[in-house]
Amino acid sequence: MKKIKILLVFLSLLVLLGGGYYLLLYVNLLSAPAFLKNAPLLGNFVSRSSEQVSRLQYEEAFKQKEKAMTENQKLRQTLQNKAEEMENTRKSLADLKKKLKLSEQEDDNLKEEIAQLNSEILDLKSKQESKTAAYKDMAAYFSEMKAKTAADILSRLDDEDVIGIFSQMENDTVAELMQNMDAARAARISKKMLVAAP
Repeated sequence: MKKIKILLVFLSLLVLLGGGYYLLLYVNLLSAPAFLKNAPLLGNFVSRSSEQVSRLQYEEAFKQKEKAMTENQKLRQTLQNKAEEMENTRKSLADLKKKLKLSEQEDDNLKEEIAQLNSEILDLKSKQESKTAAYKDMAAYFSEMKAKTAADILSRLDDEDVIGIFSQMENDTVAELMQNMDAARAARISKKMLVAAP
């Protein structure tokens, strides 16, 4: 009886070890030895389970590959979008640089124009000041002359020059000179003086 018990324990142990070995083969932690694949009954069973595990692994690998390809496609699309954004940004930057350059050129042109206008204003002021000084000198000369002689000379000058000279004289002297001028000319000069006066 003891022998039967030992034999049963040994067979149980053998079945347990065989089941554990089969489980390891099934989950593909161990690969089946070549002689087992060639065994008449056990070979089909081992190769079939290996094929099932291989098919599952293949399907899992296929799913991972598809997932990776989808992610890769998304990343490529994102990369392409970013490249387009960068190109648009580059174009915008180039446009802004052109506008800035044009603005700087316009600014330089305006500065040159302002400098030229300032120069012209200074020339005009200088001419006006020298003209005013000349009118003042002429007014002094004509004030010293006899009214008839001075009026005769003044009638030969331009209206603007006569008005400039009159502006530097006393009112009484201007009145006396206008009395001695041709009446039509005196009226025309008076009219211009009214327009020029503030």
